[in-house]
Amino acid sequence: MTPITHLLFPAVLASPFLPKSRPREFYVSAGIVALSGVLPDIINPHISLAARYASWSHSVFALAGFTLVVLGLTAAMPKRFPLVVAALACLAYLSHLLLDGISGGIAGLYPLSREIHGGRFIRFRSWLYFDAVLLFAAYVVIRLVPSMIRKRGRATRATDET
Repeated sequence: MTPITHLLFPAVLASPFLPKSRPREFYVSAGIVALSGVLPDIINPHISLAARYASWSHSVFALAGFTLVVLGLTAAMPKRFPLVVAALACLAYLSHLLLDGISGGIAGLYPLSREIHGGRFIRFRSWLYFDAVLLFAAYVVIRLVPSMIRKRGRATRATDET
């Protein structure tokens, strides 16, 4: 899959679960989730499918390490990095592995094993269609969330006044 898919897929899916008390809090959390989704390609870039097969960042061991780091951040800064954002960030990293698994496969146990898990269930030509749908969905989320937060704030103030 493309970096756009890895960025937007987890962010769009996570948007209903992200903190929404203020727009800034929502967008920062969405950014953390989105970056977590593309992190395996940032840590260990690859251009070819063969290079992905030798990528340690596309393994369950990297996912476990990432999860430990994220949980450490949550323990150290619970207000800045809430548990829900940490969980969604870990799921975003996992989604990257799963998406790559269905679009060519990954060596999920690398460096212990070079066995490829997954396959080419989604062809390369289809990747851009996924990007287009996700770009539209991200645009909708970005446009809707601030208005939802404002409406919620107005409703809360109206309830408090009565």
